[in-house]
Amino acid sequence: MLRAFEAAARLASVTRAADELHVTQSAVSHQIKQLEAWLGVALVTRDGRRLALTPQGAAYLPSLSTAFDLLAQATAGIERQSLRARLTVNALPTLTAQWLIPRLPRFCAQAPEVDVQLVTTAAVLDFDPGAFEVSLRCLTAAELAALQTRPGWRGVAVGRFLPDAVTPVCSPDWLARAGALERPADLRRHQLLHSRSTPQLWRQWLALAGSPRLRPAGELVFDHAHLAVQAATQGLGVALGSPALIADTMASGLLVAPFADMLLHDKDFYWIRPQRAADDAAAQAFCQWLQAAP
Repeated sequence: MLRAFEAAARLASVTRAADELHVTQSAVSHQIKQLEAWLGVALVTRDGRRLALTPQGAAYLPSLSTAFDLLAQATAGIERQSLRARLTVNALPTLTAQWLIPRLPRFCAQAPEVDVQLVTTAAVLDFDPGAFEVSLRCLTAAELAALQTRPGWRGVAVGRFLPDAVTPVCSPDWLARAGALERPADLRRHQLLHSRSTPQLWRQWLALAGSPRLRPAGELVFDHAHLAVQAATQGLGVALGSPALIADTMASGLLVAPFADMLLHDKDFYWIRPQRAADDAAAQAFCQWLQAAP
C-alpha cells in the first residue's frame, strides 16, 4: 500500500506507477484505496486523467519517500558487505601520514576485494584492541608487555613490522641558510621543531648525542611528529624523524639526516589483531603485508 501510494504520488500518475512497480493500474488504485481506508483520510483526488494529492497526501509523501530511500541505502550497504570484505585499521597519525598511506595502494592492488577503512588516533596505550580488526602502535618492549597483561588482551596476536628509530632531519636549504651540522653541539645555531605527541623526544636524543643541556636558537611546536617533519621539508628548522618512515622523502632529496648514525631507538611499530579477527582473511592478509612491506 505504501509503495503504491508513494510511486503514484511521486510520479503524479497511476499508469506510470503501475509501470514502475510492474503491476496493473487497477492494482495500484486498489492499494491506494486500502491505504486511505486504513488511515481514515483521503490522500489523492482525480483531476481529469491526472492524479492530485490532498493536503494530507502532500504532507505524507516527503517522509514516505525519505523512508524508502533510507531502506534502499541500507539494503545496498548490506549487499556491498556481502560481496566485499571490509577491514578497519586503527593507527597513529604520524605512521598513517608518513608510511601507511604512501604504501597503501600496494595492499589495495594485492587485495582488491578488501575495502580498507583507516581510523587515526593519538591514544597509544589506552585503547581496546578488540575495537578494530587491526591496530597499529609504536611501543617499547616494556609497554607491550604491560598491555599484554590486561584482561582485554587475551588471545590478541601481535607482530613487529617496523623500527621507530629517530634522528635529526632538515632540508638542504635550511642547512645552507642556518649553517652546517657537523656535530650535535652545532644545533645551538638552529631552530628545533617539536611535536606535542612526543614532547620528550628531543631531550632524549640530545642526551644520547652528549648535549643534554643544549639551548637551540629557536623552537616551533606542532601537534604531531609528521607535522614537524613536514615543516622541516619546508625549511622551518630541524625535526626528529624516523628514516624508516620517511625513506621516500629522504630519497627524493627533500630531507637530509646530518647525524644518520645517531639513532634513538627504544620503540618499534607493532600490528595488533584481536581474537575476534583471528580467522578474518582480510586482517590476516593485511598483517602479512605489513611484515613484508618495504
